Amino acid sequence: MDESVIGQNVRRARESVGLTVTDAAKRAALSKANLSKIETGQISTPIATLIRIADALGVELASFFVNPKRQPSYVLTRKDQGQVIARDGSAFGYSYEALAIGIAGKHAEPFVLTIKPGDPVGDFQHGGEEFIYMLSGRLGFTIGDATMKLGPGDSLYFDPEIVHKTQVIGKRPARFLCVFIQKDGAGVPHGGRAVQAKQARQSKEKRK
Repeated sequence: MDESVIGQNVRRARESVGLTVTDAAKRAALSKANLSKIETGQISTPIATLIRIADALGVELASFFVNPKRQPSYVLTRKDQGQVIARDGSAFGYSYEALAIGIAGKHAEPFVLTIKPGDPVGDFQHGGEEFIYMLSGRLGFTIGDATMKLGPGDSLYFDPEIVHKTQVIGKRPARFLCVFIQKDGAGVPHGGRAVQAKQARQSKEKRK
């Protein structure tokens, strides 16, 4: 996907909740310069980074990938026809094939992730929950201090706020379904943090 579209959507989301680049970057644990480059489409942004930004702004991850248009009622993605929206390439080289990119406002975002032999070890940490299901190849997976080997048919559901690492085992690419699931704090509807933050700022301004 065009990085400029992602960047425009990130900027639009940030501005809609009234945050400066500096404030948004701080919330997402990014540098101001890095967030600015993301918003202007100058860099290919890792999925884990986009998840952190979405959580910081209180929006759905999917909202970064859709063009502003009429919301479809369903998305049918044919075999191998998903849109490659990001290659954490500058860092790892992994390919993310989006399977439901056309629908915003959802909690879960499914991808087919492909890691090739020789790709660097991926080191990730972000909010929400994550589920993977192995399709082909073998994968070494580490969550905190636990290390495991995954093969076709194996699945894993885990807390991605714990540092997790991935590495291909053998000479074949590892291909697996990966579902990122966003969640909000207890008692706060999905996206509610952004609304609450905006309301709090407006209330504060009225008291001045």
